[in-house]
Amino acid sequence: MGSAAAYVGGGVELVLRRNPEVATLIDLSRCGLGRIVKTAEALSLGAQVTLAAISRNGDVKAYAGGSLAYLAGHIAHNNLRNMITIGGAIGRNQPWNDIVPHLIALGAYVEIQDDQERVMPLSDFIRQREPGTLILGVRLPLVNADLHGFLWRFTRTQQDISLLHCSALIGVQESVVSAATIVYAGRPGGTVLYPKVAAELIGRPVKAETFLHAGGVAAQAVEVGDDLRASGSYRRELVRAAMVRLGEEMAGVAQ
Repeated sequence: MGSAAAYVGGGVELVLRRNPEVATLIDLSRCGLGRIVKTAEALSLGAQVTLAAISRNGDVKAYAGGSLAYLAGHIAHNNLRNMITIGGAIGRNQPWNDIVPHLIALGAYVEIQDDQERVMPLSDFIRQREPGTLILGVRLPLVNADLHGFLWRFTRTQQDISLLHCSALIGVQESVVSAATIVYAGRPGGTVLYPKVAAELIGRPVKAETFLHAGGVAAQAVEVGDDLRASGSYRRELVRAAMVRLGEEMAGVAQ
């Protein structure tokens, strides 16, 4: 059916876009994609799970310090949180998307269906941009469940689009950073992993100086640009500020 048909999950994009070419709607509500299930290996979120459901789920609240549950409950309007689905957020992946960068920081995998069912890192799926695939859900590996997830949405208001987004997943052993994933988005471009910045943290003590240094590296490494909402130079300062904020948060974790 091509562009004449559209899948209906939460329906947000369908309502907002009102594509006149769409003549057929494919209802996904009976596909069993609206559940959150914890297994021995992962916390699985079906593609039709809404942000509101994520924000209330106990297993999500316990995962990586509850950062995903917090984010899901503090973006957009409450009415939209009851409609926006995890699959829709990934499928559209707008440059200002806050869900995708945080999922990538948490090490998420995406389950997809084309000619067969596959599971792949969400970061690879976003980079490859495979059209025509049906998103079945997301898996959060339990190996990351006890690490510390953080995120900062630099915005003017809670419901505003981020001027800059930074997400991080940090592991600590004996007051030393043992693992790190750093993601920036809304630069104003899309999601990018920055292993160079993460490398400046791993093996170093959880002290303000460590994160201040990483902030300087990030300010040079993260590509930022100008748009109508903020200048590139302002965003560069936000890049640095995110690492300073991360240091402040981690100082409390390490105590």
